Amino acid sequence: MANPPTARFCQHCAAALPFQHTTGTLTEETLLAGRYQLLSLIGQGGMGAVYKAADTRLNNRPVAVKEMSKVGLTPARVQEAEQAFEREANLLAELRHPNLPRIYDHFTENDRSYLVMDFIEGESLEEYLARQGGGPLPVDQVLTWAEQLCDVLGYLHSHQPPIVFRDLKPSNVMIDNSGRLYLIDFGIARLFKPGQSRDTTALGSPGYAAPEQYGKAQSTPRSDIYSLGALLHHLLTGVDPSDQPFFFRPASELNPAVPPALEALLQRMLEMDPEKRPASTQDVLEVLRECREPGSSPQTHAYSDTSRLIEQARQLRSQGRLTEALELYERVLARDPSQALAWQGRGLTYGARSQHREALESFNKALNLDPTLVTSWIGKGTALNALHRYQEALQAFERALQLEGRNATAWNGKGAALSGLHREAEALAAFETALRYDPGMARAWYNKGLLLSRRGRQREALDAFERALRYDNQQALAWCGRGQVLHELGQVRQALDSFEEATRLQTDLVPAWAGKGAALYDLQRWPEALSAFERARTLDPHYAPAWYGIAQIYYGQHRLRQALDMLDEALKYDPGYVKAWIRRGAILSEQGRHAAALESYNRALALDPNHALAWQGKAAALYALERFPEALRAYDQALMLNRDLTLCWNGKGNTLYRLGYYRQALEAYNEALRRDPQLASAWHNKALLCQELGRYDEALEAAERAIQIAPHDPDHWERKAEVLKKLRRKREARQAEAEAARLRG
Repeated sequence: MANPPTARFCQHCAAALPFQHTTGTLTEETLLAGRYQLLSLIGQGGMGAVYKAADTRLNNRPVAVKEMSKVGLTPARVQEAEQAFEREANLLAELRHPNLPRIYDHFTENDRSYLVMDFIEGESLEEYLARQGGGPLPVDQVLTWAEQLCDVLGYLHSHQPPIVFRDLKPSNVMIDNSGRLYLIDFGIARLFKPGQSRDTTALGSPGYAAPEQYGKAQSTPRSDIYSLGALLHHLLTGVDPSDQPFFFRPASELNPAVPPALEALLQRMLEMDPEKRPASTQDVLEVLRECREPGSSPQTHAYSDTSRLIEQARQLRSQGRLTEALELYERVLARDPSQALAWQGRGLTYGARSQHREALESFNKALNLDPTLVTSWIGKGTALNALHRYQEALQAFERALQLEGRNATAWNGKGAALSGLHREAEALAAFETALRYDPGMARAWYNKGLLLSRRGRQREALDAFERALRYDNQQALAWCGRGQVLHELGQVRQALDSFEEATRLQTDLVPAWAGKGAALYDLQRWPEALSAFERARTLDPHYAPAWYGIAQIYYGQHRLRQALDMLDEALKYDPGYVKAWIRRGAILSEQGRHAAALESYNRALALDPNHALAWQGKAAALYALERFPEALRAYDQALMLNRDLTLCWNGKGNTLYRLGYYRQALEAYNEALRRDPQLASAWHNKALLCQELGRYDEALEAAERAIQIAPHDPDHWERKAEVLKKLRRKREARQAEAEAARLRG
């Protein structure tokens, strides 16, 4: 009998039905969530499947999309699974580590849940082992991988709350083309597996799962240490522990190359009693490093211990654990202040914390000890750039390039210093040189885009930002730069996508929040825009564009006094903010304070004499002050800069009318209406002028066009009544007057 494909029991006889997978069946070119274009199925197992896809909203970047089915779950379990999925996906999205793929998005569609993450070009350790014939692998290679795994597990275990991976095995570890390992499955899929809700073997794999994962005991970081020991034993011996769980022969019996210290470590890691295992991955890591340094003299041991601490601090710094890294560097320097590399690492750590003065002090001490440290010269230049001491920064980068002329990072830093000195042509050449030596240097592409944008070369700037993101799609500043260029090019929705990505990657990036607010404002999503501007202002109370954005929203709500207060705050922090001076002039004009408005427009033009909108505002203020010849010159100046300013043509027509140049005024109104046939004020003005010229039929037609566009404006009805009187159509004129009176109440 026929049954639905998702049925677990026959609807006619109640017999159990064989389970069928419902994942992995999507065709290529399927579009998920309106943005993820599936390219190919790259894996399937259990209740899930993984696809390679392109994110069409963000430059077609490659992503992996994990699909999970809810087939077989009871309604109660569906709700529980969805809540847990949401909670865990949000948790994982916060993680930042070189050995973890980034989680970008999660959503539910057609009764399936999806997780979007980095696409890793490479193979699993399981596939690698199969390609190598099953092992054993060289000890040095395993030690290198073990250190990476300790590093990432330690990061997870130190998270608050601690994250226990629970399922470390070869198929859940990827190795990319550069040799970096990634943990790729955090077990979210278990939430969608019927009958597997407890912390039992469902949360692990036989042979790799710790004993406590089979009973009622709670998994802890020491459970991951057991799994790591099982994985390393497998790599070193070639014996798959799933064949005989909990039984591990001494590794050296199967591979004589395994040193005694490493074998003893494995035996401790694989203890059945969790309390007898190493307390942390840091303890494991220290023994692993000692396995690389057998039998040394006390002096050599002291030196290797210092080197080990410096390397350990470097790894902490690379993970973003800056406070811990700094503490280690301080320990080394307290013991031996002659360690140039420790001073250099200390400087890099302070630089990562944006404590640029402290970073500069550290780099100077490193260079006093060893003037050949290229990284320290580059770090010094970077700190000086951040402190706006561009000339000194330029000298530091030049010293780095004397030592290593093909160093792309130094060329990039030199470009940034030259840009700060307003030597833009030289800066652009420096960025081009950096990219010649390292075409994949995302930061140099970003800097090039920033400079091109500043010079008004927006299309080239957009290409540079997109090249930056092609090489590093985690670069929040590049997403922000891309958003700003797209916004200037009028592609507001795409700009908003970029700003949202920037704020997701770096939640404290002030320009991205302000840019997001500007895009939302243009899309008339004002409450969201106000929230974004407020976020930017909270992060940096001195950031003028945030104050300006809030002023724009208040202006749109006709809260003129509050808008003016916001603009004054913006100009207090950035007196060179041209747009703020122009908006301030517009508000003052609306308040009837035309002399003050004229002063604001003049301030804008002193900063940018070629700003057409500032000339238009100035002309309107001069017109209101009845300084008509000056107003006419200002309108002409604005139109010389931009002939498409419709309101400018209308204003010029008004000015010419007041000066008595009726024919030229009519030409100006017609220019305005050619550009915008829906401009009611221009039709109204044309009606008045045609009436003055005795061209009553044209005047009536213009008045009626104004009424069609704005039927609730009594002035348009009055203008029509005046023209009808001239045409002696008195009854219609009285009707028009009555409508004007009704509209005025």
